[in-house]
Amino acid sequence: MSNFDNVARTWDENPVHLERSMAIASKMEKMLPLSNQMKALEFGAGTGILSFLLSEKLNQIVMMDSSAEMVRVMEEKIFNQRVTNLFPLWFNLGNDLPDQSFNLIFSQMVLHHISDIPSIFGKFCHMLLPGGFLAIADLYPEDGSFHGAGFDGHLGFDPEKLKVLLQEVGFKNVFFEWCFSMLKDTTDVSYKSFPIFLITASK
Repeated sequence: MSNFDNVARTWDENPVHLERSMAIASKMEKMLPLSNQMKALEFGAGTGILSFLLSEKLNQIVMMDSSAEMVRVMEEKIFNQRVTNLFPLWFNLGNDLPDQSFNLIFSQMVLHHISDIPSIFGKFCHMLLPGGFLAIADLYPEDGSFHGAGFDGHLGFDPEKLKVLLQEVGFKNVFFEWCFSMLKDTTDVSYKSFPIFLITASK
């Protein structure tokens, strides 16, 4: 069982997860022409907080996650809230590509867990329909205290460098803005602020 499986049942109990998603949803609405004609994919959806917030702005949202327990939590929330346009999908994008195309792909706080950034950007570009949009929220560069000792992912990103990588795989109209500052309990300081950006692009 993965660490994300272990925390799935209590994920929504942390109020900062909702606060962060609300800030990202608001920024997406300002930076992208969201419409109820769009079919979207949330990559690494977790418990689906962001997708639920955007569900009335979009036609359909496929909520992809590689954690089976996160997907089960999403399914329960959809059933309990009687939402009809959200579709959980247990899928590992690192291993394969889904047989679907999208007008919008978005993710929050997932990219720093992905080892091969150019490869995942290439897959996003492949899955997007012409004229489609990409939106990624993640950490600015940090000192490793966000996850603490033992984390083997990326310690945040310089958005300017991500912009170059996105352009190299075929994206255009790349823009980024500060989105949210997340207070998190760390081992060396009781609480520390970690700024988060939203970067958008079009195909």
